[in-house]
Amino acid sequence: RGAAGRPGRPPSPRGVAEMSRLALDLTEGITEFSSRIALKMMFAQFGEVAACWVPPLENRGKERAFVKFHRPEAAQAALDACNGGQIFLDGVRINAEWRLGPQKTQDSRDFDAKGSNLLSSRDLMRERAIEGQRERERERSRRRSRSRRSRSRRRGDRRRSRSRSRSQSSSSSSSRSRKRRKKKEKKEEKDKRQAEKKAAAAAAATAPAAVGSAKRARSPGVISVGSSN
Repeated sequence: RGAAGRPGRPPSPRGVAEMSRLALDLTEGITEFSSRIALKMMFAQFGEVAACWVPPLENRGKERAFVKFHRPEAAQAALDACNGGQIFLDGVRINAEWRLGPQKTQDSRDFDAKGSNLLSSRDLMRERAIEGQRERERERSRRRSRSRRSRSRRRGDRRRSRSRSRSQSSSSSSSRSRKRRKKKEKKEEKDKRQAEKKAAAAAAATAPAAVGSAKRARSPGVISVGSSN
């Protein structure tokens, strides 16, 4: 391995120069929930990650995590992003600075980002717990979304039902009003016919009396002449 794999030997100037252009010390942002896999995936957006290391839980705050890239321009881009406040791990901002040389760590290894030591069993359990929590949050979000859609549909159904009821009530009221008008018109027509019949009957009854009176008026009076002896 590199110089980091041989503690006790002073780093060569070449190794220090190479390290200063490729590796970053993470000065802030590593918490008890941080994992190497998440760290590697986050920094891989800038270029291929050659190595990454996160201190064990009991040494976090005492030792610094670090990330090493294959290309200097990738390391520079990652450093610029950290200094610009663009890098967050589990919601916590990551700050970084150049790693000037190999430093003593708890196990003194330069972890290969492609190797099997990328995840420990503790990291794997933590990742599974975080993923489970995220899945539960997504499920709650889906349930709330379905509940909102269901309430919206029920409100829409109630509005349509009320609209249909008002429409039916209006139609029923209009039908009753038409029936009342027709009934009133029929009654008025019937009353009119009955009045006409009564007027005709009254006219027919008074006509003979008027004719008799006229005849008596035209007939001369009868004069009785008595015979004299």
